[in-house]
Parts: sequence; C-alpha cells; structure tokens
Amino acid sequence: MARLMSSTELHARMESDNEFVLVDVLSPEDYNEEHIPGAINIPLEKLKDVASLQLNKNQRIIVYADDHTTEKSNQAALVLEGMGYRKVSDFDGGLHAWKQAGFETALP
Repeated sequence: MARLMSSTELHARMESDNEFVLVDVLSPEDYNEEHIPGAINIPLEKLKDVASLQLNKNQRIIVYADDHTTEKSNQAALVLEGMGYRKVSDFDGGLHAWKQAGFETALP
C-alpha cells in the first residue's frame, strides 16, 4: 500500500532530495493550467500504458491529483503497485493542499 505524504514532507523532500519523480495524474489541460514545479504529467487514464516507458521501478515515485476528495492519486498508486513499482507514495491533498500550504505552483 502506498505511503501517504503531506505537503510539508513533499516540500522538504524537494528542497533536499531530488531522487524521486513527481507525477501529476490529472488531465493534460489541468496540468497545463497549474501544477507542482518539477512534476511530469501522466493522466490516470494513460498511466498503465505509459508508466513502463517513463518510470523506473527502482526510483521513488510520488503521485498526486487535485485534492483529497478524489481518489485519482490513490488509484494511480494502486495501478503502479500492481505493475510492480514498490517505492510509491501518494501525496495526500494534491495540488489543493500544496497551494493551501503556501507553496508555489508552475503556471503556463
């Protein structure tokens, strides 16, 4: 089961350790509107098909969606774990929590 991660923990990890991949699982339109800096976009609907092409099973992967009311990031974590990825974390609260914590986002 994916480990939940808070916004402060993700921010601290971004400041000190770049040994992970941050994956935004929202639509390309949502990603292009606003996302967490450094995140790549792999929409949940395409994750199963694209993950093996873009993600390494030996790296830490952190997935997020828009907020904690949707299950997209949890579903993404389950998909990845089902594919054999073992270092998966679910950023609880997603983009909404990131902004609520006062952290900057990447805009177009």
